[in-house]
Amino acid sequence: MPDATVEVGFVGHATVRIDVGGLRILTDPFLRARLGPLQRHGPAPKAFAEAELDLVLLSHGHPDHLDPASLRSLPGSPTVVVPRGLGPRVRRSVRGDVVELEAGESFRVDSVDVRAVPAAHWISPGAARARPIGYVIDGGPRVYFAGDTGRFDGLVAVLAEVDVALLPVWTWGPHRGPGHLGPRSAAAALATAGPTVAIPIHWGTLYPRHLHRVWSRPLREPGDRFAEFATGLAPDTEVRVLRPGETTVVEVHR
Repeated sequence: MPDATVEVGFVGHATVRIDVGGLRILTDPFLRARLGPLQRHGPAPKAFAEAELDLVLLSHGHPDHLDPASLRSLPGSPTVVVPRGLGPRVRRSVRGDVVELEAGESFRVDSVDVRAVPAAHWISPGAARARPIGYVIDGGPRVYFAGDTGRFDGLVAVLAEVDVALLPVWTWGPHRGPGHLGPRSAAAALATAGPTVAIPIHWGTLYPRHLHRVWSRPLREPGDRFAEFATGLAPDTEVRVLRPGETTVVEVHR
């Protein structure tokens, strides 16, 4: 029998629903069909993410991760945790409390501890000077939501302490660009001391409008490529590839 379970639902892009420790958590809510020239692929997210939430975690201020319209559409009044410096911007769009953290700081809700950890990503010119972060959620099972990041000092140490890792493996377009993990680099990060289960995120959702008709591989393939690389580089970690709208339950044995 497992000691505990965690349910993970991949809403799409970096939006993930996490049920752990009696809380329902949503990460980086982006629930709209379009963002500028980008079109959403996969099922409409509203029904998947509309259940009452306890906690929302935001990793950084880019519009595909911090979307005021999506925040305003969330039911109830969940507490929203953000990188330090983004509080004033987010408070205008939510009904619940807003908590600001920087890497190394923690916030506790009931029996669940949320700790901010570093991320290697860039800040948009003119945006709030809020350093991007990821989160380790400890609700019995330990879950790492990396947000959007490249490789950074300490990533392996974070992966070694968690049971489930939600790792970004791509971006929103045909080219990965700086400040992002790709399928191979994300798999390589698991090689030294990986978690029990890794789930690729930040892929298969947002893509330039109509481009999928002529070039769809960057939209379709990153999750499966991550799994293929992990088979060779990190055979002790189970990879579960979820398409947008899919859910899995991870059983954790201590």
